[in-house]
Amino acid sequence: MAQAEFREVLLVDEQKLLRVISQYEAYPEFVDGCRSVRVLSQSSSDLLRVQYEVTVMSQEITYTLDHKHDLKSGRVEWSLVESNFFKKNIGRWEVKSAGAGKSDVSYSIEVEFKVPVPSFILNRLVKGSLAGMVKSFEKRANSNR
Repeated sequence: MAQAEFREVLLVDEQKLLRVISQYEAYPEFVDGCRSVRVLSQSSSDLLRVQYEVTVMSQEITYTLDHKHDLKSGRVEWSLVESNFFKKNIGRWEVKSAGAGKSDVSYSIEVEFKVPVPSFILNRLVKGSLAGMVKSFEKRANSNR
């Protein structure tokens, strides 16, 4: 099992960032390794089931997450429904205003894989790419898309 957390004040408006976070089907346009994202169902405006297809270290991974949004409080949470690779995948975004054009951002994730993964690879997968991934969301939000 691997856990990681990223927290930083980013130079982006909180509402712009939350819009980018909740536009799942656009992720392949700016998230490294993300090949496809499909919203499978939406039971309300704040509950979605989303399927991801990603490539990680030449491995194709498919997984489905349930997402719960509370955009007023700046919180997006997810939990694993099914996967060909993960046993566990839970996490959250927390985004709060840090003043004009700034956001206090916290991203945390906890994953467990179905196959044994050496710790140096776990650290690279989960912790090593986290800052860059969050920064890609900041860049996308600031690009006025």
